[in-house]
Amino acid sequence: MQHNILLVLLLSFGIELYSQVNQKTIDHVPMANTNQISDNNTSSAMGGDEFLWYNDFSDTTNVTTESANTYGDWKWSTNSPGGQWSENAGIIQSATPENGFMLMEADFYNTSPQNGVPDGEVGENQLSASFTIGPIDLSASPTEQLVLQFYSNYRICCYNPPTTNNDMNVYISTDGGETFNDLEYIEGDSFDTNVEKETLSQIPLGNFSPNTQDVYFKFEWIGTHYFWMIDDVSVIQRPAYDLKMQSSWLTMADPEYIEYYSIPESQMPEEMLIGAEIYNYGYEDDLGVIFSGNINSTSAGNSIEVPVIQSDSTELIETNYFDVSMLTVGEYSFTANIESSEDPDDDPTPEDNTLTREFVVSETVYAIDGLYESSEWTGTGWPGGDDTSDGVRFANYFDIKSSAVLSSITIDLNTASHPTSLGTFQTQAGGEVIAYVCDTTGILNPNVETFNMLIPNTNWGGQVYWTSQFTLVNQAHVNWGHIVIDVPELQLNPNAYYIVVEFYSNQLASDILINDDTSVAQPWFASLMFYPSDQTWYSNPNAASIRIGLDGNQNLSEGGVSGVNFFPNPSKDFVEISSNQQLYGECDIKIYNMLGKMVLNETYSNFGNKQILNLEHLQSGSYIIELENNQETKQQKLIIE
Repeated sequence: MQHNILLVLLLSFGIELYSQVNQKTIDHVPMANTNQISDNNTSSAMGGDEFLWYNDFSDTTNVTTESANTYGDWKWSTNSPGGQWSENAGIIQSATPENGFMLMEADFYNTSPQNGVPDGEVGENQLSASFTIGPIDLSASPTEQLVLQFYSNYRICCYNPPTTNNDMNVYISTDGGETFNDLEYIEGDSFDTNVEKETLSQIPLGNFSPNTQDVYFKFEWIGTHYFWMIDDVSVIQRPAYDLKMQSSWLTMADPEYIEYYSIPESQMPEEMLIGAEIYNYGYEDDLGVIFSGNINSTSAGNSIEVPVIQSDSTELIETNYFDVSMLTVGEYSFTANIESSEDPDDDPTPEDNTLTREFVVSETVYAIDGLYESSEWTGTGWPGGDDTSDGVRFANYFDIKSSAVLSSITIDLNTASHPTSLGTFQTQAGGEVIAYVCDTTGILNPNVETFNMLIPNTNWGGQVYWTSQFTLVNQAHVNWGHIVIDVPELQLNPNAYYIVVEFYSNQLASDILINDDTSVAQPWFASLMFYPSDQTWYSNPNAASIRIGLDGNQNLSEGGVSGVNFFPNPSKDFVEISSNQQLYGECDIKIYNMLGKMVLNETYSNFGNKQILNLEHLQSGSYIIELENNQETKQQKLIIE
C-alpha cells in the first residue's frame, strides 16, 4: 500500500526549538493530549512585594462576561473542561481551585449536543468571548512598575501563532473600562498548538501607568478548541532584579536538540553542552550575568558570561561544548545555574535560578523517554477513535555514532484504565505489534516535500532495513507493562534511524496503549506518529516509550525465565522446549494464533529441563508460544510449516 505523506518543513534551525514552539513540524497531532508544565508555577516563584490586589474567584460580583457570537461564553466553574477532547485535562493547579476559576471550554461547545453538533463528531464553530474584571483601585502604589499575574492552564488548536484563527489575549483599561490596551500576552502569541500548558503568567504593566483608581483587565479567547482556565488573578509590585530559569537542557552536537535520557556508553559523544531559557522578570536590565552548567560529581562543565539580559525579556543561553569523555556507565545529573551580577539579596526568588535533571550512561540501552516527571498516554483509538484503531504507528529517532548490533526493541505499555467520551481505553491482551528499522533520509532536508517512511525511495527517504514478525500482545506483556521484540543481530552502521512500531487492536477489541514522556521538550523530529486514516505522519513534541537494546541486550524483565529454547523453529510435528536449569513448580505452555486465540494449553507439575510438545493438530502458520513458570514468562514467535 502506498502512502502519500505530507511533510510541512517550516525552516527554523537553531536554539528556538528548545522552547518547543513547533516551527518545524511534519504536521500537528490534531487531538493529542500532551502536557507541558512550567517550572515556575508555585507561589515561591511570584517575586515582588505583597499583593496590591487579589481575586481568587470566590466572589465574582466584579466579573462580567461577553460573547461576540452565540456559540459559547466564559463561565465560573469548579470542574474540569468537558467536551470530546478535553475531558482528561483536569482542573487548574492554582493556589485555590476549590474556590472556583474562570473557564472557557471551547471543546464542550463543539461537542454534541451543543450547537447542533452531531453525535460522535467534533464541531468547528469558532468562539470569540471575553471576561472583564474590575474596577480595581491600584492608586496606593508608589510606582508604575506593577505586574499582573494569574494561574493559567490552556490548550489551543489548530493554527500556529501568529494567527487570528485562534488566540488568547489580555487587555488593560485605566479609564474605567472605556478603552483597552493590548498587554502583548506572550503566551497568546507563542503557544504550541495541541499542547496543554500549566503556568503562572506574569505581565509587566509599567508602560500603562496602572497605579490609578479605575483599572480593568480583560481576558479574550478566540478559537474552536480546546480550553483556557484562569485563577488567582493578582497585581504585585515588580522587583528591580529577578532572574528565572524557565527550562534547561543537555545535548550533543549530533543530533542537535534531542535530549536522550539513556545513552549507551558506545554511543556517547566526546563533547556536550548545557543550555537554558532565562527570563528577566525585573524592571532593570541585568548586566554581566554568569551562566554555568555542570554534570554533578564530575569535572565536566562550563560557564559563560552574558553581557546583558534586558528587562522583561527571555534569553536562550548555552555553554560552549565541554569534554564528557570521562563519563562511564552510571547514573548522573546535570545542573544549570544563573547568577545575577547584582546583589543576590535583590533577587526575591533565588530558588528558581537553578534546574537539575537526571540522565543515564548505560551499557546497552538507548532511550529518549525515561524521566517521566510528567507523562501522557496514547495508542490505538486515542486520539482519533476508529481512525487509529489499526495500523497506527509511533517512531523514535536514534543516532548511531559507532557501529553496533541492534538486539531488541522495547515498548513501554500504559496499562491503566482511561475513560473518555469515545469509551474506556485500556491495554488488553490480543492485539498485535510489528516493528521496523527505517532510514531517516530526507527528514531534515529542506528540499524534501514528502516523507515516505516504510516506502523505499532513495530520494525521499523511508528505506526499511528490517521488519519484525507480528508479536501477539499477551497477558504476560500486560502484567509486566512491556513488550520486548528480539532483533536477530542487525548491524547498525553510523547513521540515524527511526525505530517504528505499528499497532493493531482488532478494531479496538484489544487496545494497545503506550506512555508518552512529556518531561523534556523535544524537537519535532525526535518522535513521530502516523494516522492510517489520512496516511500522514505527525510530529509528537514528546518522547514515545520506544527504546532499543544494543550489542546483545534483549532488555528482558528481571524476573523473566532465562535459558529457555524452542527447537526446531520453524517446526512441523513437534517442538522441543528446553531449559538450562531445572524448572520447579507448576509450568504452563500456551500457544496463541495471530488473532490472540489460545489454541493449546499444557500444564506440567514437574517440567524438569525438557519437554516435547505435539503440534500435529495445529495448521501451518505463525503462532506465539509462551512458557510461564512461577509467574515468570518467556514467549517467542513460532512458525509451523
